[in-house]
Amino acid sequence: MVGFLAKYMNAIIITGGVIVLFFLIKNYIKLYTKKSFIHDAMNRKNKETYLNAATGEVEEREKSEAVTPDTVRDYEKSFNEVVSGYNACTQFIPLFPLLGILGTVSGLVEQLKAQNIDEMFKSLDVALTSTFWGLIVTIILKICATISAKLIEDTEIVLDDYDKKIDNSVKLGNITSEEKG
Repeated sequence: MVGFLAKYMNAIIITGGVIVLFFLIKNYIKLYTKKSFIHDAMNRKNKETYLNAATGEVEEREKSEAVTPDTVRDYEKSFNEVVSGYNACTQFIPLFPLLGILGTVSGLVEQLKAQNIDEMFKSLDVALTSTFWGLIVTIILKICATISAKLIEDTEIVLDDYDKKIDNSVKLGNITSEEKG
């Protein structure tokens, strides 16, 4: 088992890192899309102004796609599902430094079994490069996760502001608690 780890640890680390990176990027795209829907809903006006051709007066009418608290809650629920996927992906990031250390230990164990100087250097190479790749993969994944975390934080701020506006409207009597959703 130690020989297998020493031989394939770098490939395991890099392949695993690419897989997690793929899922983080895919998740970021979904998060960005959900964020856009939420921001568009927050900026959408429920009334539109138009010129009545018959009377020549400017009038307002309700849009057919009015933003309601239920609409925002549906977007928020969908967004939170994607955030859950992001959280699952980020749980794998601490695994890569540990895999690097495991590669280091397996390389050092192989070094103890070495018959000559060439085998010793080969096992030392495995030990050092597995640590290197474990750290590089972790840094790259952490940067990607941080970018997604910023997007999540910004969207949650918008949703919190919306909740505060709804709560204030209920307190002021502008809307009833049934309308709040």
